[in-house]
Amino acid sequence: MKENLDYLYQAFQAKDIRFDGKYFMSVASTGIYCRPVCSAKMPKKQNCTFCKSAAEAELHGYRPCLICRPELAPGSAKIDHTKQILKQALQLIDDGYVEEHSMSELAQTLKVSDRHLRRIFQEELHISPKNYIDTARLLLAKNLLTDTSLRIVDVAYAAGFKSLRRFNDTFKVQYRMSPSHFRKGCQKVKDDTITVKLGYKKPFRYDALLAFLANRLIPGVEKIENDTYYRVLTIKQNDTYIYGTIIVENAEKQSVLKLTISESLIQVLPQVIRKVRHMFDLHSDPYLIYELLESANTIIPDCYKIGTRIPGSPNDFEMVCRAIIGQLVSVKQAIQVLGRFSEQFGEPVNSHIEGLQYAFPTPEKVASMDRAYDVLCPLGLTRTKVDALKGVANLLCTTNLQLQGMTDYKKTKQMVCAIRGIGAWTFDYVALRTFIDTDILLTSDYVIKKRFQQYAIEDQKVFDAYKPYRSYITIGLWELENK
Repeated sequence: MKENLDYLYQAFQAKDIRFDGKYFMSVASTGIYCRPVCSAKMPKKQNCTFCKSAAEAELHGYRPCLICRPELAPGSAKIDHTKQILKQALQLIDDGYVEEHSMSELAQTLKVSDRHLRRIFQEELHISPKNYIDTARLLLAKNLLTDTSLRIVDVAYAAGFKSLRRFNDTFKVQYRMSPSHFRKGCQKVKDDTITVKLGYKKPFRYDALLAFLANRLIPGVEKIENDTYYRVLTIKQNDTYIYGTIIVENAEKQSVLKLTISESLIQVLPQVIRKVRHMFDLHSDPYLIYELLESANTIIPDCYKIGTRIPGSPNDFEMVCRAIIGQLVSVKQAIQVLGRFSEQFGEPVNSHIEGLQYAFPTPEKVASMDRAYDVLCPLGLTRTKVDALKGVANLLCTTNLQLQGMTDYKKTKQMVCAIRGIGAWTFDYVALRTFIDTDILLTSDYVIKKRFQQYAIEDQKVFDAYKPYRSYITIGLWELENK
């Protein structure tokens, strides 16, 4: 144990960014816990203990450092891959599942017992699910109090608290001051938008990810200008759709993305944050992945570059539509069809941002279409693709299926691939970008087949050594094609 303490202390002393989000240092002499990148003076070793999560530190009574701001720490990809159930649980919690359901229902959704789920949390994070949820709400509230001018009551509800009184009491107990006292001296922003910061691990090839998105922008729904990403975002809450806009820009020196959202999305802020983290793969651990994938470059040069991210999607139905419409046509042709599809069937949105005019169509809109061939084929779709779109729309509308939070990969794949017009390639592409399955090598993809032929690769098993991160190789091979 002493060796581990020495090792972690040295890592924090060196401000080693590889440990950011994986460990937090609790300091007994101050009652504060910090990230490894903290600029404060390093405390004495005998005053330090180390935790795997912010929730664990707060469980033991420590308060977040105001300098390094633990709420901005990136997530841990290593946890994601060592415990698939934990990954799915955290995704569902972050997506607001527990706001409407009990922990027992969460466990049932994950097909495990309530007791087993708690055991996984305890073994991996040293906390209970409730500790994780409470800390996530408090840290989001702290982020909003620091970086926005939202009223404290709005902060409380945006962070997931059921009442202002409950928020005030919880905040005071944990941080030993009221939210209003904590907020003193914080900056103000425009009232019609709020901006929050989302941390990530460096290096981050933001330009490469933006280039991938730029080639696939749906006109009227999203755009990129001056290295900044804009889009109309759709969030479904219960049976109601909420529309708004997001703006994402990179603050590289701070190792954060600045996310600006419209006022309409404040009520679903945790879901918005989760979707943006997902889109930009902010939980990725570049050094961990590079250690495994570096030698893949001896098979195909530059097939993986450190800091590469998997471009995610904020919308299940949109991603499936992209995959279906993109079958056997160029990316440019697919985008043109998606633009016409969105213009004709998407919800008009008054975004106040030039070029953003409508949200992507909902599955309900497509499922309810009469004479779908007559309506959709003139947009440039074949009858097979129309059948596939209708089939997916009906599936999403008549089941509780959520691709981003799928808990049974095999069953979900069987359900989706049973739809006429959807095969293994389509589902795997959707899983790569919607679920961010990090271990998909799309060997059936035309571009990747061509690259394999170029380097005389006849057996894909040569890449088996790079599990569970082969999706990053897929992204790298696509990137090589565009050069």
